[in-house]
Amino acid sequence: MPNLRLYRVIAAISIMFAATYPAVAAMPVGNRALPDVKGAAAVLMDVDTGAVLYSRNPHARLPNASTTKIMTAILIIEHCKMTDRVKASKSACETPYTSLHLKPGETITVKDLLMGLMVRSANDAAAAAAEHIAGSAAKFADMMNRKAREIGCTDTHFVTPNGLYDPGHYSSAYDLCLMARYAMRYPEFNEAVRTRKYCLDSRSINKEDLWVFSHSPFLRRYPGADGVKSGYTREAGRCYVGSATRDGWRLVSAVLGSPNASDDTVAMMDYGFGGFVRRTVVTADEKCADAPVVGGWRASVPARAAKDLKVPVPRSGGNITTRTLFSRVEAPVAQGDKLGRLKAFVDGREVATVDLVAAQDMGISFARRALGVMKGCGIIVACLVGGMYGTAIAKGARRRRRRVTSPLRIDNRRR
Repeated sequence: MPNLRLYRVIAAISIMFAATYPAVAAMPVGNRALPDVKGAAAVLMDVDTGAVLYSRNPHARLPNASTTKIMTAILIIEHCKMTDRVKASKSACETPYTSLHLKPGETITVKDLLMGLMVRSANDAAAAAAEHIAGSAAKFADMMNRKAREIGCTDTHFVTPNGLYDPGHYSSAYDLCLMARYAMRYPEFNEAVRTRKYCLDSRSINKEDLWVFSHSPFLRRYPGADGVKSGYTREAGRCYVGSATRDGWRLVSAVLGSPNASDDTVAMMDYGFGGFVRRTVVTADEKCADAPVVGGWRASVPARAAKDLKVPVPRSGGNITTRTLFSRVEAPVAQGDKLGRLKAFVDGREVATVDLVAAQDMGISFARRALGVMKGCGIIVACLVGGMYGTAIAKGARRRRRRVTSPLRIDNRRR
């Protein structure tokens, strides 16, 4: 198994490779000192908008250990009911390192499997889930990679469902933030990642190992901490994807290859909550602009934001500007139909977008309606004329046939 020296070589090569990617721009906060992060790569992101508040080698492709289980949890939630029961195979039970100590043939509910996966970081739980959903770990990894691409991850490739080391298994701090941000839409995920103690009371065989505990210092000690997932292998070093919420504002962070991932996470969270505030750009019931409409009874329809849009701004100040981008819209338009997007910029840097939707119905104009009627009438007339023309042609053809065949009939009678 590769040692720490080899890991450092791999990390250095990955970081140099990441330099060829476009940098994820972190938002400046005036003269405020950057967080003292020791990890090889790190990102701090606003959950609502995806705006990056801090980054260090954000696209470096590094081994990411058990933070992999964020993606495993996503697929469990999307492909299973929490009440389904999973049967552990012999191969799943033999998965090394941290486990639920599943027994071959043992069954457990998906809910308890998910909790064991995220709270104890059980590798056998990940293997059992992979086999239950896809039939094998290899097929499940294919599903993980497809989902990663769907989410927008460009520096991730999965080989295992649990993050045990493989040279072809890696992710980036930025991609892990994208995965966590995506997973946070599911209540089941949020419940699992903030839980510190849980009883697996659905187990069918191993009744001696029911309680799982989280050992995350960040989750236990940081004010507002509500997740997400730790990870460690010799090759990956200390990894952590963290989340915290204050006054309704949630931040997510990721750090890879760190000597102390919890301290790095705290430093980034303090930097985010201490250096930024959220400002409201538009509210969901607020008119943003008038969207042009083709063929409507009016030339435009009022457009509003599909949801409230709040953006992080440095406490030292920042200039917020917006830009509307409308699609081509033709009448009729129903209230709530998507019309385009509103982009928000802070000091000239794009940080967020929100869909613009119709604030009211818009019917078609009289001229457009009349044109539609005329087109309809034209089709009917064309059909009638075509039918009459076709009938006339058919009658002419019959007359011609009679003229050709009548002398033959007369000749036959004479014979």
